[in-house]
Amino acid sequence: MQPGVSVAQLARENNINDNLLFNWRRRYQQELSGTPASTPALLPVTLTATERQVSPLTPSAEESPCCELVLPAGTLRISGKLTPELLQMLIREMQGGCR
Repeated sequence: MQPGVSVAQLARENNINDNLLFNWRRRYQQELSGTPASTPALLPVTLTATERQVSPLTPSAEESPCCELVLPAGTLRISGKLTPELLQMLIREMQGGCR
């Protein structure tokens, strides 16, 4: 920056928050003087390979939802996604068949 330039005015002219420009200016001056920053800019990182446990995409037979209806003519098993709507329709149909 040129001597005598107002930092606040320069920030306004460039649509920058004046506090941000003051911070940038202070950091730049610290770098020129060799003053270390208050916190390190980079930290050492060590990566180690680990074996990941992969869960199955489909649930096992024990985990799958299932609805089983035992009827006089046979047994009806429904497995897979049992939505509330599907179960509601099934119950309605079963009640209608008893009348």
